[in-house]
Parts: sequence; C-alpha cells; structure tokens
Amino acid sequence: MLTKQTVNISFLEGLDTKTDPYQVDAGKFLALSNSVFSTGKRLTKRSGFPLLTQVPSGINSTLTTFNGDLTSIGNNIWAYSDGANFWKNQGSFQSASVSTLPAVRNSLNQVQCDVAIASNNIACIVYAESTGSTTSYKWTMIDSVTGQSLMSPTLIAPSAGTVTGNPKVFLLGNYFIIVFTATISSVANLEYFSVGINNLVVGNAVSISAVYTPGSNNAFDGYVSNNNLYLAWNGSDTGGAIRATRLDSSLTLHNTQIFSGYSATTISVSVDETGTSSDVYISFYSSSTTNGYVIVTNQMLVKISGPTQFISSGSALNLTSVAQNGSVQVFVEVTNNYGYDNTIPAHYIATNTISASGTVGTASVLIRSVGLATKAALLNNVSYFLAAYQSTYQPTYFLINGSGQIIAKIAYENGAGYVTQGLGSLLVSGTTLQFAYLYKDLVEALNTQSNSQQTTAGGIYTQTGINLGSVTIGVSQISTVELGNDLLLSGGFLWMYDGQSPVEQSFFLFPDNVEVTASTTGGNLTAQQYYYQVTYEWCDNQGNIYRSAPSIPVSVTTTGSTSSVTINVPSLRLTYKTINGNFVKIVVYRWSASQQNYFQVTSVTTPIINPNVLTTDYVTITDTLSDSAISGNNLIYTTGGVVENINPPASNVLTHFDSRLWLVDAEDQNLLWYSKPLVEATPVEMSDLLTYYIDPNLAPSGNTGPVLAASPMDDKLVLFKKDAIFYINGTGPDSTGANSQYSQPIFITSTVGCSNQNSIVFIPQGLLFQSDKGIWLLGRDLSTNYIGAPVDAFNSATVLSAVNIPQENQVRFTLDSGTTLQYDYFYNQWGSYSGIPGTSSTIYNSAHTYLNSNNQVFQETAGTYLDYTNPVLMSFTTSWLNFANIQGYQRAFFFYLLGTWLSPHKLLVQIAYDYNSSPTQTVVVSPNNYSPNWGQDLNWGSAQAWGGPGNIENWKINLQRQKCEAFQITVSEIYDPTYGVPAGAGFTLSGINVVVGIKKGYRPIAAALTTG
Repeated sequence: MLTKQTVNISFLEGLDTKTDPYQVDAGKFLALSNSVFSTGKRLTKRSGFPLLTQVPSGINSTLTTFNGDLTSIGNNIWAYSDGANFWKNQGSFQSASVSTLPAVRNSLNQVQCDVAIASNNIACIVYAESTGSTTSYKWTMIDSVTGQSLMSPTLIAPSAGTVTGNPKVFLLGNYFIIVFTATISSVANLEYFSVGINNLVVGNAVSISAVYTPGSNNAFDGYVSNNNLYLAWNGSDTGGAIRATRLDSSLTLHNTQIFSGYSATTISVSVDETGTSSDVYISFYSSSTTNGYVIVTNQMLVKISGPTQFISSGSALNLTSVAQNGSVQVFVEVTNNYGYDNTIPAHYIATNTISASGTVGTASVLIRSVGLATKAALLNNVSYFLAAYQSTYQPTYFLINGSGQIIAKIAYENGAGYVTQGLGSLLVSGTTLQFAYLYKDLVEALNTQSNSQQTTAGGIYTQTGINLGSVTIGVSQISTVELGNDLLLSGGFLWMYDGQSPVEQSFFLFPDNVEVTASTTGGNLTAQQYYYQVTYEWCDNQGNIYRSAPSIPVSVTTTGSTSSVTINVPSLRLTYKTINGNFVKIVVYRWSASQQNYFQVTSVTTPIINPNVLTTDYVTITDTLSDSAISGNNLIYTTGGVVENINPPASNVLTHFDSRLWLVDAEDQNLLWYSKPLVEATPVEMSDLLTYYIDPNLAPSGNTGPVLAASPMDDKLVLFKKDAIFYINGTGPDSTGANSQYSQPIFITSTVGCSNQNSIVFIPQGLLFQSDKGIWLLGRDLSTNYIGAPVDAFNSATVLSAVNIPQENQVRFTLDSGTTLQYDYFYNQWGSYSGIPGTSSTIYNSAHTYLNSNNQVFQETAGTYLDYTNPVLMSFTTSWLNFANIQGYQRAFFFYLLGTWLSPHKLLVQIAYDYNSSPTQTVVVSPNNYSPNWGQDLNWGSAQAWGGPGNIENWKINLQRQKCEAFQITVSEIYDPTYGVPAGAGFTLSGINVVVGIKKGYRPIAAALTTG
C-alpha cells in the first residue's frame, strides 16, 4: 500500500543548464523565460519594453549616453531630445578596427611591397630590398592571421637575365601571379610566374611582353575580375603605346591589344563589376603631355572610348582608380611643394570621374598633405585608399575614403613617406581592407662627432620592414568612455564627441616644417636670438581647449631694433575640425635670449585661422611685437617640462582608471596609453611619452598574448588577455611624466581571460566578464568564479552589452543570439529574457534601454507588459522530478500550482515523462479568478476584479501517467486577446507541490533491455 506524501518544489535557484538535465535539483529550471526574482522563491513577470523612439536613418550599432542624453553611434552620431522626441544628426562617424602584423624583418631595407591573400589565409608578399648599392627582388609567404612564416624569402627568378623592376602580386583562381620586370639582353621584359595557393608549387617565368618601357613606380598594373587578370603597361612602341592583355585562370595568356599614340609614367587598371558588361578602365598619366587619360574597353579589351583626358594637375607621381556603375573614379597624387620652401614636399590627391562613354566630370582636390600609398579599392560601393604623409618627425599613413574622410591612422612617426616605387594593392575581404606597407622598424642616431667618419650632419638612420595591416570598416560595437566633459570613442583613431560634432581627439599632426625669416624693418624686435614654436589649438563645445604638440623649435637672429619676423606655418589639412565654422587656430609662441620663456605672440581676440584647408598649404604670420609687449601673455603649455599632447593610436579598448583615460594600442596590443591626470575644464590629454608596456611572457604559463580588454576595480586596473588576467595599481605620473608609482603588472591566478570589452560589468562582488568558458566573476579578493555555469548553454553566443540595472540587483547581458541573460546578484539566480533582440543597450533615465537592428529604441517601463506590440509571456520548464532517485520507481498522482492572479491570462501546462522531453500530456488552465469589469469599466480598486473570488491562483493538475521514473512540467503563459484588455502582469508563481507515492527503490527494466 502506497503512502501518499507531498513534495514541495520551491523556486530557489533559477536556471541550470550546466548540470546533466536528468539530475538537475528540484527547484531549478531547465528553461526560464521572462521572469524576475524581485521577491525570493517567487516567479514574477518582468516589465515590458515599449518603443521609446526610432533613430531616423543610417547604420546604428552602439547605444550610449552623453551628459545624460541618449546617443546612438553608427555611421553617424545621433543625439536624442527626450522632451521633443527628436533626434539630431551630429555628424558622420567612421567606425573601424585596426590590426597589424609584422611580415618581413631583417637587417636590410625593404623599399617597395605588395601582397595578395588567398581564402586559406596564405599571404604572398613581394618586395624590393636594398643593400644601399644594389636592389634585390623577393617573395615570401606568411599566415595572414598569425604572422607565421610559411616560406623563407626567395629571390624572384626570371626566364633569363635579371630582375630589374618592382614586382606586383595578384590572386587569380588557385594561383598567386607574380608580375615583374626582367632585363634580358638589355631589353626590358614584363614577365610573370605562378604559385599554387594549395600546394605552393612554383611555375616557370613566362614572358608577357618584350615591348615594354618600365618606370620607377606604376609602369604596369593589373586587376582580377571574372577569372581574368587584366594587365596594362607602358609599351616601348615608336611614338609610345599603352598595351594590354589578359591572363585567364587556366594560365592562358591572350592576345595583346595596342592603344598607340600615348606613353605612361604611371598606370592603373580597374574593372566595373557592378553591371553585366564588366568594362575595363585603363587610366594613365603621361609626363610628356602632363595630362591624365582613360581608355575604356570591354572584357576582350576591345576599345569602347578614349583615351579621354580627365585631369591636368602638374606632375603626377602615382595614380589609381576604382570603377562602378558605368564610370571610373581616378585618384592622382600630384607632386607639390610648400611655396615658401621648394625643398619641402607637400603632395595632394586630386580626383575626377569618367563614364564608359567618355563623359568627364569636374576635377577637384580631394585632400592635401598626403600622397597615395596603395591602390584604391571598393568596399560596399565606397572607395578607399591608403595615403602617406611624409615628414622628418611624424611620417604617417592614413586610410581615406573617396570623399576625403580619414578612417584610420597607422604607423604614426613610423611610416615610410611617399611611395615612389609602385603602389601595392588594397585588398577587400568581407568588410576588411588589407594591405602591406613599409614600416620604420629601426631608428638610430647618426654619429656626428668631429672625429667621426660620418659625413652626414645631424640625422638619423631609419631601417624599414614590411607590415601587414587590416582595417575592418563598420565594426558593430564601439568602446566609449565619458571623461573630461567629452565622449571618447574607439576606432581607427581616438574620436571625441563634444555634444556638437564627432572629430579626432587632439590633432593628427603637430605643425611641421615651420619656417622663420627676419627683416630689419617693420617691427619692434631688438637684436638678439629668438626661438619660435607653433601649436594648433581648438575649443570644443564644452569649452575645453585642445592643444597639439608644439612644432620643433626654429631659431632666428635679428640685427636691428626695429626688426620683424615672418613665420610660415603649414595649415592643418588633415582634420575633422572644420565643422560648423569652428576652425583650428594657429598659435605662435616666442622665446628670446632676454626673455627665456615661450610667450604667446598671436592675438587671443583675433586668432589666426585657416578655413581654406583644401586650397592653401600654409599661413604666413608676421611678428612685430617686442618682448615687453608679450610679457604676461599665455605661456606655452609645455613650460616646466609638461609632456606634449599627441593624438593616440587606433584602439578597440577604452577604459578609465586613476582619473585618466586608458587605451590599448591596436597596432601593438601589449602597449597601453594613458592620459595626463584630469584637470577641471581641461580635455583628456594623451602623449606618446605616457605609455605602459605589458610583457606578454609575464604569466607562469608563458606567452599569454595581447591585452584585449580592461576595466577598473577598486584601486586596480584589471587587464584581460584571452586566457589570463593581470592588474596594476598605484598612482600615475604628474603632467611632466615624473613620479609614477604604477606597479608592475601582477598576474592573477586563474585559467580564464576576456577578449570582449563589452561584456565587462561591475557588481558589488566584483567584475563579471565573458571568457571563452562562459561568464565569470573576478571577485574583489581577486578570486575567479564560474558564476555563469547555470547558463552554460548560452556560451556560444557573444555578449553585445552588459549593464547593471539601477534600483534592482540585476545585471543583464544582451547576446547576439537574440536572448538576454539576467543575473540577480542578491539571490544568485539566472534567468533569460526572450522577445528583446537588442544589438546594444545602455541605462538611460535610470531604465534599461536597448537598440535593435531596425534602429528602434525600446525602454523598460514598469507596469507595462508589451515588448513593442508583443505581449511579455512568462514560461518555465522544471527539472526532471524523480523523487525515488534517478531511476527509482515512483507514483505521482497530481501536483498543485500556487500563485497569485494579477491580470487575465491562460496557462498551457505540458508534462513529459521518463526523460523523453517531448510532452505527452497537455492541459490549458483558464483561471476563474477573473470577473468581467463591472459596467465594462476598469477593475474597482484596480488590484483585483471587483466582486471576484480573490486573487489566489491554486490549481490541481492530475497526471495521466502516474507510474514513472520521472516527469517534467512546462508552464507557458498564453495571451488570449478575447479578454479585450491589454496584456498584463498575468500571475506570480510561488511553488509547486507534488503528491507522490514511492513503492520500490528501483524500477524494473524489461528483459529486452537487460544483458549480462
């Protein structure tokens, strides 16, 4: 005789997806959706997320706040006015992520390079290498992801003779095609050889043409389209000719087409792949006519139009092009010098468009101060190219789009300057642009002592290597920090947003090549030696004054008491700081032998600005003021040894610690940059003199890789690597860079790390973060705990955002799978939310607010139970209820559901038996607590239906299969619109009480399932 007994199932511990589902304890759930734990041991429906607003347009990926205002970040920055329910476009923003790899390093100088990358991540790099007196031409293979060398550098082997021209490489089908110049019996030949991308088998060199006149840069070019490599080069025909051919993927070389009457010093090939015709555009520049031309052909290289002149802009060093929608856009690097000194180059890039029929657009200057560093490429119908800024002190590369906007800054102070020996390719892979570039990997001073044999006075020796660079355009998540009255944003360089417009933080460049000359008339300067320094300065919308690094001091000596000094200062042409008429000021400071501090010379009330950055290269300023006239003016900010301000590098990780901004250098992820200590009414100021190197080999396990995430906790800056955690503490240096008390990196004993900056969130117990092993807690005692084990089933999803909910004890993780995980750190319980697939979330007006992929913004609102138009429905699935152990023999008669009725609802109850998760019993519970509104008005007293039987919800559910090993209960709320009222709070559930009888300690097994 079975004795009936009751088993109470209390809701104590939330989700548990880590434990074997057959052995999850009663009271835990295998599935739990849309419930919160605001009251212990009770399930309560979460609030809904009604539509708050809609971001008007564009791609919006990150939601945050600035000065308490809701801010959406994508390809624009949008600011939300709550009262007016209005979004204002604050300007364009270019989200990007930068990474670099060393590709070629040795004791020699590489002077030209190109790269092609196959789908198996093998990168073939070709380059020219100088020993000073001779140049050799080589190729090599590396893994484009890890940088691992796959083949030693190898000399390019011609069919005969010697290689004498800079090579290029293309990916054609299953082959790398390396094209180069070979001199055979004193005749220049254009040749190629192939390398199989799967077997690395090298083919013999094949002649493309012996009618070829090479040049120092792009005397030939190619483009792969429709399984053909289209090649064009400068022919050596009498009178000159442009020659072209195509090599197909079976390595068949087709007939050469000849376009006579023109010669080319630089040439570009592009194909319009947006239509069915796939027209080929051959663009070239002729030094004999000083004009640029375009020839348009079909896929068989039969001429359609041209040569059509498209530009006449002086001497062109390089040229590149992209074609789409029936036209080609050509970019020409025009050689130019500063007007005040013809020895200082100041190239610019001009552009024009030409249609397939030969219609020419209007030529214009796209951007000044830079030259082409790679060929151009199209990504999502936008053209891009890498540009080079040449300078003695700050040579740099900039990734620029076809509208002249700067996307990324790379190799600041380590670039190789203008490219004079041929442009390499800019490759497109998904949303990533990849390229090889020359990088100054060794800088050494030259010995200029009087007893030295060195004859070059005062210089440096720079050795160049080759890096492989990648820039991903339109990254989905932006790292932001609100600091110094501005919003700082990660990207291809550090951005700042001041409530008016997004611009580069600080300045890309300081004033370069400042020139001063003295005159004996026109002023009040006495006879003595003077030094001048110049800064770019700008005031943001918050009243912060940004100052660039000062220019290198230049001296001049006057000889009379009425002298004046003329100062030529380059304009800042590489900047976003031209918006809304808020232009950059040029500020001059002067030191003299009798007044040995740098005082401001230029006027505060009538500042020197230069808004015409695309038409003028420099500004001329005349100094006529005596020492006494400037005494008491502003001192240059570096007075007293204050370190100079430098625009920091690209970064994907921003955080704050010790009243400073910290970031991880995207080009060297073992290097951290930190700002000067923050001062009231002063912006964040960074410097390349304030950096912190993290040795990747500090951990006991050896190399732990780069720093991928960071966050402050108490008196520590926690640094996360993929599988390791470190911290530093202490206080940093003053604004002179002295007196730093930062500790060495300290390893935290753990086996986890974090590569997702957006997953880090602070709770009273410490930092929660997503590792490769799930969501973990770094305790304030520096212990690590797998706190996310109960939601282990969600580990394959990536956390897009993590927020701590005000006035609650909750953290919510938005996942890319569309689910939101909720962790209650008071009850230590996990649950999940469905129905709110956000791409980013933040706290706005003390409420959880999220953005979705349709640019809709939703905000949690207490007392509402709709996610937009969808009702919030609570559901759960219990563990397998096996009261006689995992395979005991039990008889379950029925169970009770005890809860509280809050608003009209129905419950779907499903029961599965004997570890088969497919339910075999289904019942619908229709609560009779509800009484229709008396007089069809609202419920009297609002708390419960007037005149109803009360708000206790108590149901008995009979089990159809009483004899079983185990059973499982799933309860899902059903929204029934026939009630005629909005979706509401539904119900709360306080527990389940099961009535069972246990007969034996085990269950008999059928003979067919018995063996041994």
